[in-house]
Amino acid sequence: MKQKSALVRFLIVLVGLIVIGLVAVAPTPDGLSGQGKLALVIFLVSIIFWVTEVMPIAITGWAMVGLLPLLGILTPDQTWSASINNAIIFYLCCFAFACFVGRSSIATRLTGMILKWAGTNSSRVLLGFMVVTALISTLMDNLPLCAVMLPIAYGVLDANNTPTGGKSAFAKCIAIGIPWAAAIGGAMTPSGCIINVLAMTLIEQNFGVSISFIQWMAFGVPLAVITIPAGWFALIKIFKPEVLSQSAVDSGVRRAEELPKLPRHEVGGIAVMLITLVVWIASSWIPEINITVVSLIALGFMFFPGIEAIRFDDFLTDSPWGMMLLMMAVNVLVAALSITGAMEWVVSTVMAPMTAWPLVVTMIVLSVIGCILHNVIPAGPACAGLIAVPFATIIGGMGGSIAATCAMVAWWSAIALMLPLDGVPLLSYSSNRKYFSFGDMVKVGWAPSLVMVIITVTLTPATAALMGLA
Repeated sequence: MKQKSALVRFLIVLVGLIVIGLVAVAPTPDGLSGQGKLALVIFLVSIIFWVTEVMPIAITGWAMVGLLPLLGILTPDQTWSASINNAIIFYLCCFAFACFVGRSSIATRLTGMILKWAGTNSSRVLLGFMVVTALISTLMDNLPLCAVMLPIAYGVLDANNTPTGGKSAFAKCIAIGIPWAAAIGGAMTPSGCIINVLAMTLIEQNFGVSISFIQWMAFGVPLAVITIPAGWFALIKIFKPEVLSQSAVDSGVRRAEELPKLPRHEVGGIAVMLITLVVWIASSWIPEINITVVSLIALGFMFFPGIEAIRFDDFLTDSPWGMMLLMMAVNVLVAALSITGAMEWVVSTVMAPMTAWPLVVTMIVLSVIGCILHNVIPAGPACAGLIAVPFATIIGGMGGSIAATCAMVAWWSAIALMLPLDGVPLLSYSSNRKYFSFGDMVKVGWAPSLVMVIITVTLTPATAALMGLA
């Protein structure tokens, strides 16, 4: 997204602050406290600032957090303590895994295997890229994974002499399909996307509903197993990708075959990742295993003498610290809404009519709202912070599953399939290659989005019921 001029951004900030000031002196609606009114308008203005990108979104988040103690909404101690939780610590390990995969030869080797299997059949090549991307995404956040996989796929396109500028159907499929797969694959495990952990934390803190690693996988794996093939099928049927040249296939296979034997540090890094995943899954049956503690130990092993899978300087450079800072700011803004009673007021006043509808109708409407919201608001953590508690309050109050709602909130806050505004599809869309347009993504994105809506209101709640989750 092209940055607005300094004057335009200044005016947006000025208008936002004026709105906060006007709301502060305006009459307070019945049932809402003065502090709750201010907490609500600060959160909404924050979203506007994030969407318009008046400043780096993490900085914007913390600047708005500063207004909470300044205006007496929270005490300073309440403000700072709300920012940190297990989710923040847990994801340090995931940052290390992402750094390792991004700087290893793993993706190149897997690409060679895909091309050897698929040959010149572009539909099979696309499926291979999407499946591999989704599987890696279970242990790696979506955006850095997309940044790893896209250049490798572009290498295949270049070897095929694929034109830029939206002239190639196969290029459209690759440029849209890989971001889709990264986002959908990230739904399979808590470690697959930082927003999964944020949603789980918000639900546990506000409702006391805890979801284990394997229980999340019971939600996420079926979603990916159904939605990725559905997205792939939509891509190849709507765009009809052209056949690859044999020379492009041979080039990709040759690049992989020319790599030396897996070096020691890559073997060690793969071992640490796989063992960590096994232990995380085992924590679902062994309550003494704390996944955050496990993640810290795994983080240490990534730098352990004799393994040294990554260098510390690379870890600092590659890790999305801005996303972590944003997540911490969202924690505080949501805590303010909860502590002041603003969240309860929103549910009882704004969303009360939904409680008169049949449960399945309410779930469909909320799922569609979640889908549309993140497609137009690129800040995924902000979406999760905005809808997690209200959605769970409504569905839980109607007898639905809070745990299933948590999954729905996390997925829609992390996955945008129709517009390339979220960071994952934006990474592909903003490339100077210009393989696809806004219209292309809308044209094909409705299909997997519809599939996800159906899953979130049928299969996910049914899975929660089978597991006995509230």
